[in-house]
Amino acid sequence: MQKIRYTKKKVRTNILFSFLFVVYALYKSVYLTIKSDSIKWIGFILLIIAIIWFIKCILKSTNYYLSIDNGIIKERNFFRKKTALEDISYLRKTDDQYIIKTAKSELVVYSNDVEEESLKSLDKVLATLDLPAEKNPFAVSQ
Repeated sequence: MQKIRYTKKKVRTNILFSFLFVVYALYKSVYLTIKSDSIKWIGFILLIIAIIWFIKCILKSTNYYLSIDNGIIKERNFFRKKTALEDISYLRKTDDQYIIKTAKSELVVYSNDVEEESLKSLDKVLATLDLPAEKNPFAVSQ
């Protein structure tokens, strides 16, 4: 199984900002509620959203962006997409993203979010696909 990981910089930045958001939401919900006589519901809603975002960022730091196993590319997010390598009909590589198309779906991989080693690994896997050169930019570099 090959794992395509998030960049450490992106993960750390997301954790930092989500932690700051949790602190701000705690201030809005707890401190301002104690200070005033009424409950500040918007602060508690913000706190719930901040905690969910923080948990999501922590999970991103331990998980990975994509996995390639047994000829299937799986995107690791809330709405998981699975794409079989043999079903891929078109590949496109731009400066900041890879577009992987099948007859039924489209998977976009943002290269800014992926570690450099993982991108090289993904390039090797995509270069092995049996597609014409005009539909596979990785096949030309072989």
